[in-house]
Amino acid sequence: MSAASARSEGSVKLKRIVEVERPVFIISDERHGSIAEERAVLEPLGIELRVANCHSAQDIVSACAEADAILLNLAPMDATAIAGLKRCKVISRYGIGMDNVDIPAATARGIVVRNVPGYCNAEVADHALALLLALLRGISERNSAIRAGSWNITSPQRSLSGGVIGIAGFGGSGRAFAKRALALQPASIMVWSPHCTQSLLESELGQAAAAFGTKLRSVSFDELLASSDALSIHLKLCADTKALFSLRSFSRMKRGAFLINCSRGGIVDSAELARALDDGRIAGAGLDVLDQEPPQPGHPLLGHPRVIMSDHCAYRSDRSISELKHRCAFNAAQELGLL
Repeated sequence: MSAASARSEGSVKLKRIVEVERPVFIISDERHGSIAEERAVLEPLGIELRVANCHSAQDIVSACAEADAILLNLAPMDATAIAGLKRCKVISRYGIGMDNVDIPAATARGIVVRNVPGYCNAEVADHALALLLALLRGISERNSAIRAGSWNITSPQRSLSGGVIGIAGFGGSGRAFAKRALALQPASIMVWSPHCTQSLLESELGQAAAAFGTKLRSVSFDELLASSDALSIHLKLCADTKALFSLRSFSRMKRGAFLINCSRGGIVDSAELARALDDGRIAGAGLDVLDQEPPQPGHPLLGHPRVIMSDHCAYRSDRSISELKHRCAFNAAQELGLL
């Protein structure tokens, strides 16, 4: 073999080795219409990025077995799926919640699970406030009535000026909502959270609250229920919060209060909320999330006249989705030591 041929063959072998050794990242189920942000992060690092269409654990086993990292949307990453991963080192979740990942199973296999906290705090807070204002001012029913030919509609409208706004949970979106809620000039904002203290409240919101003449109070869950004219939920879903808002909680709420949920649907029992709405205990509910998504015909809240719904979209904006995609890809690459 000539020297030129040997060099050529060596180059081909080297090229094949480099190609084989390129890390493989797989997006399990793309749902945002573009992977431009992921490509911008990963391709300069020499990473091979693939897109799958997984809807089941078996889909993940079939499509992602050879992945070094998985960028996970909604596909179920349960123990069966994880057992089929041959060399995965990190599962990077698009979002904050990790309900669809069996974390103990991943940990047992030495797979790190990452999420993207905080990327949509502003959007969720905006959405919660929008739902609350729509309920207070009767926007949805007035829109429908006007389109049907009515005018000077006499249904009641309410204000929270001088009232009490309650917040369950004081993480990123809860804090962002509290800042926005001050603009309604309530007499007080009450917060219940296992991690919130009066000193934390004051340090986060004290100066702004003073400007609006609003008192801040860190309270017990019972006091939150009993005192709030409107209550916005900003909690994660876990064993302690699943169906936390059920008939037992609704029966202790201030009569005629409004309930807002832009966190997780499983925190609110839909059937029991419907009962509380029917008997007037709850004046209205603004829900971006449900315990059944999408709601099927016959869902107890689907046609309720005092419920405003949106389609689990509180997290969305052009800005938040771009950040989500970038950080999800970055997390995976960082975990593998590529950044």
